[in-house]
Amino acid sequence: MSLKNIKPDQIKELFARNIPFVDVRAPVEFHQGSLPGAVNMPIMNDEERASVGSTYKREGQEAAVKLGHELVSGAVKEERVEAWKAFFEQHPQAILYCFRGGKRSQITQQWLREAGLSVPLITGGYKAVRSYLMKQIEEFSVRHEMIALSGPTGSGKTHLLHRLRDQYPVIDLEHLARHRGSAFGAMDLEQPTQIDYENQLARELMLLEDKIVGGIKPVVEDESRLIGRIYQPATFFIRLRASSVVWIDEPMHVRVENVFGDYVLQTPIGLSVQSLPRCQEEEDILRSEAVQVFEKYRRSVMTIHRKLGGLRCQEVIADLDRAQQDYLNHQELSSNKVWIEKLLSYYYDPLYLGSLERRQVNILFKGNLADAEKYLLELVGK
Repeated sequence: MSLKNIKPDQIKELFARNIPFVDVRAPVEFHQGSLPGAVNMPIMNDEERASVGSTYKREGQEAAVKLGHELVSGAVKEERVEAWKAFFEQHPQAILYCFRGGKRSQITQQWLREAGLSVPLITGGYKAVRSYLMKQIEEFSVRHEMIALSGPTGSGKTHLLHRLRDQYPVIDLEHLARHRGSAFGAMDLEQPTQIDYENQLARELMLLEDKIVGGIKPVVEDESRLIGRIYQPATFFIRLRASSVVWIDEPMHVRVENVFGDYVLQTPIGLSVQSLPRCQEEEDILRSEAVQVFEKYRRSVMTIHRKLGGLRCQEVIADLDRAQQDYLNHQELSSNKVWIEKLLSYYYDPLYLGSLERRQVNILFKGNLADAEKYLLELVGK
């Protein structure tokens, strides 16, 4: 691989080696979308970039380049070069890029060379790699059939994906989208931008191809087009929806326990009643966070009140209120199972079963979580 001429089609090798990238675009560009594994170390900040852009429109390229050199000179230039130098000395295999692989990355490369470092850049920059990544999603979706891991809410689909990860090619869309895919699915972490999600998905698909051998089909959780505010790329989603299904079929009490574990025990609601020694200040913080979780769940119920129905919505909200009082007054959590079961029965099950019926899916296997895991592992001879 050339140190000075990294082509977009070499990106898979860089991903496989976990090579870091230095994005020298302005922060506003970086936050809209960047390469997986990139850090933002801009040659110009947002204000400087805006000034240069305005000058370019008014006076042309020569004046804009001149202003850029004036803005990033002296102590400002020295500080940025030292920061780049420190990073590349710590990560000697890192690659730099700007938007088109033009002025900004070339100037960065030149300044680093003057400081004694030879650093490669990506030809065509972020724009070329972004186009290449989107092409990879399209081509993967055409080349490869998938198995959709399906089942009603609480059946344990995500847990099974995690258990299979080291033995079977899987794609965890909820992990990439940082959302569990339902009205209650928002995680503590903010969701990525649509562009960053697509870039991460492309990376996952490219790296997954080496594991797809002998007719093995990757397993993907059966998601809707929208995960939180993230949309699945059209071709990928069409392929996913056309996939044959492994259906996890667990009884209601098991599903309630699964949801209770994920949405109560693993939140401040559950953590605050565990018998761990804490000071009073820590206890107060956890209880305050627990109340916020209850409030978030009430808001989530209200977002689905039209489909849930007015009376049922009031019923579930009342159950949530009782669960919160049981928690605050008695450190009791089991009453949360009441509203969980009602939501599964009233809302999620009709929604899920109706969707499957409309799609007329081809079911490869239907059984409980343990049997579904056994079936999938048998496909890869494990």
